[in-house]
Amino acid sequence: MLPTTTARPVRGLVIAEFVVLVGLNLEQLLRRLIPRGPAPPGEIFYFAAGVVIVVLALLRRRFPERTAALAGAAIGLSLVCSAVGFFGKPAAQIDGDPEILALMLLTGAACHRVSRGLAGVLAVLSGLAMAAAPVLRYGDSSTTLTVAILWALLWGGSIMIGLILRDGEARREAALVAARERERLELARELHDLVAHHITGVVVRTQAAGVVLADGPEHDLIKEIEHAGAEALAAVRRLVMMLRDPGHTSPVVARDLVKTVEAAAGEQEGVTLRLAPGLADFAIAPETVSTVHRVVLESLTNVRKHAADARVITVTVEPADDQRYLRVEVVDDGLRPSRARRSAGGYGLIGMGERIAALDGRLSAGEHGERGWRVLAELPLPGGAAAARPREGGSAK
Repeated sequence: MLPTTTARPVRGLVIAEFVVLVGLNLEQLLRRLIPRGPAPPGEIFYFAAGVVIVVLALLRRRFPERTAALAGAAIGLSLVCSAVGFFGKPAAQIDGDPEILALMLLTGAACHRVSRGLAGVLAVLSGLAMAAAPVLRYGDSSTTLTVAILWALLWGGSIMIGLILRDGEARREAALVAARERERLELARELHDLVAHHITGVVVRTQAAGVVLADGPEHDLIKEIEHAGAEALAAVRRLVMMLRDPGHTSPVVARDLVKTVEAAAGEQEGVTLRLAPGLADFAIAPETVSTVHRVVLESLTNVRKHAADARVITVTVEPADDQRYLRVEVVDDGLRPSRARRSAGGYGLIGMGERIAALDGRLSAGEHGERGWRVLAELPLPGGAAAARPREGGSAK
């Protein structure tokens, strides 16, 4: 089956985040504690709390499903520090950059990943913790008010970034659902067209049997079968008409697999077809033929879109695994070493995956060799196919 992957954080971003947070804590330790000797209890308390909050922010990468708990714990600890500063008034100088940065990361992550209601609560509490911390801990001087305003602006920035990421993810999910639905609708159209074709054959043969056995005792039974078949055909046609939109054009569906592959490849320069000898003589279901057409067509379209520099494109169609599967492989050499690796989760591949999964087949896509990309589909052949060994050569298009 086509591998599905979730979005992973960029490695460089994770490293930068770790370096900045740890570096700020080390700078605070060296600047505040070491040169002056013993530090006031308030500074030690705030510094220790800040370290804990930084650790919680870093853990959100490791445990994304616990973002709400980590953010809630960090916000709660920050509010406790502010309460201690307000009521206890321990001696301390204004600081807290690592803590504020960690709260920003946790607030943005909560707005991105957590459910709306809980994210709203965490955002409000985070805003209270960040904006009130300078005044509650260090007094209401002009300096602390300026810092409070700055931290409030940083809180608003973290909220905005989190919501932008949330909206982008929602749009991506909607696009994935739409791609799957389009492919399922297209597949439904094709399958219903094929069913209508077979039912028509049954009705015609039943009508012929009714003529031949017009005077026999089976005449009434044959009439009932003909009537049931005609009703089923009418129902299928009504369903097909409901599924089709005015701008829909029927896909290419051929019973000759070789002609179907050649039609999908077209006259594209650099495309080499490697077809097993006798492939046109294999008894292959029409829905499998139409799926092969879609795989080849979509794969070549992706080559044109994402690997325009490809010079060698090979399309191989052959039976495999003791003729239990039809193997369809499209390989190109258009992946430059400097090019960003392409994802196997594009909408076209998702559509192919839906179609192939409906036939109990397998689909994989990924890098091939040092500079290539391969799409490999394996479609089951009910009852197997005639044995055939693929030839080494092929015809170039």
